Amino acid sequence: KPATFLVKKPKEKNDPMDPLEKLADLKVPPVPEGKTLREGVRRKLNPRLLMLHIIEFAIGATAWALLHMMLALYATVCFTMTGQWPKKPEKPPEK
Repeated sequence: KPATFLVKKPKEKNDPMDPLEKLADLKVPPVPEGKTLREGVRRKLNPRLLMLHIIEFAIGATAWALLHMMLALYATVCFTMTGQWPKKPEKPPEK
């Protein structure tokens, strides 16, 4: 007897479990005209990108400003308490 587990059964044409058969029957809409596509992108995508850039800039700029403000306040408190500015870390000598 031949090994039956090695033989693949042919799939039915309308097998509901085969995703490729499902995709074969789908109707694909035509590609919109170039002008219409560009206008849609401008109308939908550009405002979203602009808002994303503004939010990223606001968050990044706020974090940067807070960091430098805290460093300045730390230096001010150190100067008030000791009368000397905090020492900057030494740079390694260049060769």
